[in-house]
Amino acid sequence: MNDLDFFYQAPLKNFKFINRKVFITSAKTIISGCIGSGKTSLICEYLNKFKQNDRLYINLKDIRIDKDQVLKNLKDFVIKNNIKVLAIESISRNDIANLTSCFKHCEKIVFSTYDVNLKIDSFSNLKLNYLDYEEFISFLKKNIDQSMLFSHFLAHGGAVKSAFLDPSENSEFLQNELKRANEPQKIELLKECALQISSELNSYEIYKNIKSKTKVSKDSVYNKIYELEQNGFIVNVSKFNEAKAKKRVFFSNFALKNSLVLKKDFNSVFKNAVFCELLKLKTDIFYTKEFDFYLPNRKIAILCVPFGISEIVFLKFQKLRSILKELNISKLQVISVSNYDEISQEGIKCEITPFYQWALGF
Repeated sequence: MNDLDFFYQAPLKNFKFINRKVFITSAKTIISGCIGSGKTSLICEYLNKFKQNDRLYINLKDIRIDKDQVLKNLKDFVIKNNIKVLAIESISRNDIANLTSCFKHCEKIVFSTYDVNLKIDSFSNLKLNYLDYEEFISFLKKNIDQSMLFSHFLAHGGAVKSAFLDPSENSEFLQNELKRANEPQKIELLKECALQISSELNSYEIYKNIKSKTKVSKDSVYNKIYELEQNGFIVNVSKFNEAKAKKRVFFSNFALKNSLVLKKDFNSVFKNAVFCELLKLKTDIFYTKEFDFYLPNRKIAILCVPFGISEIVFLKFQKLRSILKELNISKLQVISVSNYDEISQEGIKCEITPFYQWALGF
């Protein structure tokens, strides 16, 4: 049995599928997402709609196969077996040239990739983020109050499998996932990023710290940081109207910080969790000197104040009014752990909202 016959005859992975907020709707689709974001379960659920003889699922990361031979023989296999639906996981830019010959022979094609910037002409791009708070609740399926659900969310993060784990198992699971997807030097870089998470990324400081442990070039470190961003592990946020300013770094899964380093910093994890929720809006996100996040297209500024009292927050709001007007902001959203309050002045609203209420409100 050759490699393609093996995939053709193998049953699909059996997932207990729970609906996400995104679906495969186009005949030709590239799903991009970081490891553990749920790409495989989304693809398998889609393939289950078709007859087994009409579909072919391949994972190019399967170490049992000869990837080059699979790609070389794929077109002939597709034609011979009249494959109507082709799904290939873990493609890279280098694979595209070998795949184009199959495009006209299949009615539907789905690719998955870690590369968030990978594009193919005539293919729709579907970005699959980690679970947001609302999705996490549907996966967790526990009858507990909102504050406890939020605590579970902070402990587990957004990886799909994490929702089914005991919190004591999550760090080890995430570490194993990172090791599976990254070489040791990238793991070290992620640990350095964890110490700077939710703040301005100092790549040179990371280089110095890595260099003190092992022989490495500056270009190598910078290139690997770029690769971590390209593969969706980290996301950089620019400062508004200051293109040359340092970018703030966030994990696409906020739970990674406590899985990579022992040093606890609740505020940075909380801010990262807020950022991950904002990703579902698919809008431009910046930071400013005054605000943790600024969404110009929505005229919203955001401050993350997990434990601040209303009086102090409103006093800060008073001091920021001129800047809010200058940026054409109609709402200052203050995200807290449990506080709720609001005030409006001169057409600008300042609203303090618990994370769990805010995240379910848009």
